[in-house]
Amino acid sequence: MKLLFSAALLVASNFAQAASIPMMSFPVKNGIQGEVYNMADHPNSVFVFEAYRLSCHYCNENAPNVDRLKEEFRDNTRVQVLDLGLDTSSFDYSEWIRRHNPNHPVIQDVGRKVYNTLRTENGIPQTFVVDCKGNMTGNVVGEWDQGGEQKVRKLIDTALAVQCE
Repeated sequence: MKLLFSAALLVASNFAQAASIPMMSFPVKNGIQGEVYNMADHPNSVFVFEAYRLSCHYCNENAPNVDRLKEEFRDNTRVQVLDLGLDTSSFDYSEWIRRHNPNHPVIQDVGRKVYNTLRTENGIPQTFVVDCKGNMTGNVVGEWDQGGEQKVRKLIDTALAVQCE
């Protein structure tokens, strides 16, 4: 029984560790060449990462939903909406930006550090909501249907309740 309990604690602690990220920096793909997005420049913010690949049909279908979310929170500087690109080719980023003209930063997840740390299952698009301490409040896998979009908003509300300043 003790061994089973210890194993359960180990699994739980591994999940807790996997559900947070440090404040990171990312190359911005739809800004000035060489521009970097620094999470630390946005203290007390909530980060909504929409992990995508250009070749993913569902990611392309979900892009307008992410733009609508950014528009909804345009006056709330605490909510940072970011397209988290998993592609490695500069062409793929240029094409994503050309197709969707996002109203928010498109950043590259170099080495897939965020995706590999926060994902709960394989699949894209995958939306991660991270509070100002770097803790994931939850995620949504796949294209947002009505329920998925509502879940993202609830996760944002949960993350907004955390204060860091």
